[in-house]
Amino acid sequence: MAVGQVPELPEVETVRRGLSERGIGQVFAEAIVGHPGILEDCSVQDVAGLAGERLERCDRHGKYLLLRMAGLSRRTLVVHLGMSGQLTFRRADEQVVPGTVRMPSGYVKSLGPPVVDAHVHLILRCVGGGEFLFRDPRRFGRILLLEGWDTACHARLERLGPDAISLTARQLAGLLAQAGRRDVKTVLLDQSVVAGIGNIYADEACFLARIRPDRSMGSLDSKARLSLARAALAVLDQGIRMAGTTFRDFVDVDGAHGGNAEKLQVYARGGLPCLRCGEVLSKAVVATRGTVWCERCQR
Repeated sequence: MAVGQVPELPEVETVRRGLSERGIGQVFAEAIVGHPGILEDCSVQDVAGLAGERLERCDRHGKYLLLRMAGLSRRTLVVHLGMSGQLTFRRADEQVVPGTVRMPSGYVKSLGPPVVDAHVHLILRCVGGGEFLFRDPRRFGRILLLEGWDTACHARLERLGPDAISLTARQLAGLLAQAGRRDVKTVLLDQSVVAGIGNIYADEACFLARIRPDRSMGSLDSKARLSLARAALAVLDQGIRMAGTTFRDFVDVDGAHGGNAEKLQVYARGGLPCLRCGEVLSKAVVATRGTVWCERCQR
């Protein structure tokens, strides 16, 4: 069964770290937009104006990549990977690696950086060779170009809560305590409460904390909220250490897939035995997302 995936904080952080290693100091010689539909609140001409800009920093907030330009412009190229977006870097002398690999979902993908095909919607060619490729077969990803480094000036980003891994467990627990009586998973997925957690890591955090995802957040006492916060930060940290979770499309800047899928305890395992107690895992829709939990382990 194919598994859908929206890149979450660990996946985007993996890409950010790769871009920082590969991209800092690169000067763009040319910016080519293949599909204008990926642009939001900017034009093809605006993006083409990145020619001559130097990449100063690679930041991230939640699931958004923030590529900071140097010089007087100090513009920010914002990248949201959507569902199938990939942002990779290919050196001028780098050849496409022959062969494929089968992902846990059954999807077969090519090895190494992707070829330039109809699904590559943005190419940033660098002075001296090399290029950044934004590839997105499903075209849910978005590219924004902001004037300056203040991302709070755009509606997409101003409503985001603090980045999850910028918080201590007690700070995160405090935010959860203010989130009302909605169910636990809805709160974890609410990017205005805390930015970066999505379906994978919400399910995993609930399992680690032994809390049902459909339980009311308001029913948790302070100890349970702290346990949930610690679990959320732990599964995010594991995802980052494993270079992200790949079921289908996610790859790092070198085109390599993440290794966290084999570490998952409940996500996408509905109907299979719980790895902790052996109970058959339950599956239902919670917070409009397919959700998996263990009736025995999670209360």
